Amino acid sequence: MSSRRVGQGRVYVNMGDVDEVDFTEWCRGIQQGRSYVSDGYAHALEFQVGGQSPDFEEVQLKEPGPVEITAKVAFAAETPRAVAYGLLDPPEGKRAVGDTRVLHAPRNSEYVTGGERLVEIVRNGEVVARKKVPADGQVHDLKFTVPVSQSSWIALRQFPQLHTNPVNVIVDQRPIRASRESALWCAETIKLLWKNRHQKIAERERPAAEETYQRAIQSYLKRAQEAVQ
Repeated sequence: MSSRRVGQGRVYVNMGDVDEVDFTEWCRGIQQGRSYVSDGYAHALEFQVGGQSPDFEEVQLKEPGPVEITAKVAFAAETPRAVAYGLLDPPEGKRAVGDTRVLHAPRNSEYVTGGERLVEIVRNGEVVARKKVPADGQVHDLKFTVPVSQSSWIALRQFPQLHTNPVNVIVDQRPIRASRESALWCAETIKLLWKNRHQKIAERERPAAEETYQRAIQSYLKRAQEAVQ
């Protein structure tokens, strides 16, 4: 949803070197995770963790250790001066930065020229490395080295304009169980969904639906028990 324009949020898919875009292949790229979301003024042309790009493949580590992250990013030399792009402070405070649903300030046709954008590496939901990049319309090569002590997902972002899909790094063949709090949040959310919606499900279908909901709840509770923290 956008209060500014259609196409505010976009998905870009890495399709390799092709002469024309085939929609079926584009959808397959979405399915495989070879994509990033952006507002059109920020781009992650390449992103690799341990030499692996986002898709079905995972980086395998026998034991905890560092991984090398490389990326090619580019930011437009001119970007609209608006809350949605992070270039105008909303009156509601930081929680509203990047919001596209509500128009937080009067519409304008102003652009911000140049400046810097803060590129961040996110591991299991927490920022673990960052670098500033000029907004000059040029492609910039980035390198990071990030420690991995447990199975983790790693992504690149520039808030609020850009976020890649993650690359999973598996340590000692253990599943990713990074956040007990997140798993419990998911379980409680499903409980709330059932409470609010079960009466709208046809009575003859309700037992099967409840079984499905309960199975999902138990799955997240199990993940919470397995989580490292």
